Amino acid sequence: MEGCSLRSVLVVLGLAYCLRSAVGIRFVIDREECFSHSVPYEGDKVHFSFVVIKSDTPWHKSGDEGVDLVVKGPSGDQIYDARDKTSDKFEFVVQKKGIHRFCFTNKSPYHENIDFDVHIGHFSYFEEHAKDEHLTL
Repeated sequence: MEGCSLRSVLVVLGLAYCLRSAVGIRFVIDREECFSHSVPYEGDKVHFSFVVIKSDTPWHKSGDEGVDLVVKGPSGDQIYDARDKTSDKFEFVVQKKGIHRFCFTNKSPYHENIDFDVHIGHFSYFEEHAKDEHLTL
């Protein structure tokens, strides 16, 4: 039983380490909002996703919810460009460490609520699960 307990602790610590660079926010956008995130190592994987929260207010017409998102690297190089999206997710490998910028643009006359998540770390795939052979005691 002690080995099982130790294994559980190691799995939790491993997950906590991977999630140390996870950020999630919900914000309201009028026209443009930019966020910066420092990526400490070349070769890190950055996975981000966003979703525009549907508004049920009577003055908010359906179909106007899309936003643009542009992601730029530390030297201003464009990494990602999406137009008129209500949700999306993307992953890339960092070529140059430093500050990465995520800029949302809202062309709608209405304010939009957006959930935005960024995960940074040294992991292969989100779908892979830890197995017994991955753990050493």
